[in-house]
Amino acid sequence: MGKISSYAIDSTPNLSDKLIGTDVDNLNSTKNFTVGQVVSLANANIIFNQVLNGSSTVAQAPSALNTPLIVSFGAAQGGPSTDIELQAGGKIIFNTSGQYFINAYGNVERQGSSGGTAVVLFRAHLNGTQISTTKGFRLDTPNLPDPYEVTIPFYANAGDIFWFEIMRDSSGTNAGGIYPHTNLGGWSNVPSSQIQIWKLN
Repeated sequence: MGKISSYAIDSTPNLSDKLIGTDVDNLNSTKNFTVGQVVSLANANIIFNQVLNGSSTVAQAPSALNTPLIVSFGAAQGGPSTDIELQAGGKIIFNTSGQYFINAYGNVERQGSSGGTAVVLFRAHLNGTQISTTKGFRLDTPNLPDPYEVTIPFYANAGDIFWFEIMRDSSGTNAGGIYPHTNLGGWSNVPSSQIQIWKLN
């Protein structure tokens, strides 16, 4: 038998192709395994655990045009010994490197009197650098919520700091932000913002 490295490469593998390996549960016997078996085993062991769930019921509105505001997600959570630390001001510190999924929500709206069109922008930051495309909302009607939700698959290094910002752009009027709503039908109230993060283990 020649060296494995000397064999031709199959450029179109399929799930029924076989691999040679060692069965550690059977006296280290040499066995064949199909590619499909290996894929199924890997998929069965992909587990995401939720490491953060925060929300805010506070109105969040920039103080002026062209003035970014960091989105907050409620009270501080976690600390240096947890995978993630949520600061009260909205910044998220990753204490453990790994693959994460971030799901964030904002209830974009303008309140008060009508007049002109407000332009509210939204973006994500990592360590002070924008990492997402800028999202924009044109709001010409007061009290008409425009819910926005985004999911970001994200590899974080220990020490990374992540946050979202909103801004009232000067191409529109000085209005708009993210706002909560109190419901009367028995359901939970609508938060101004929410964030949930899962970590791949």
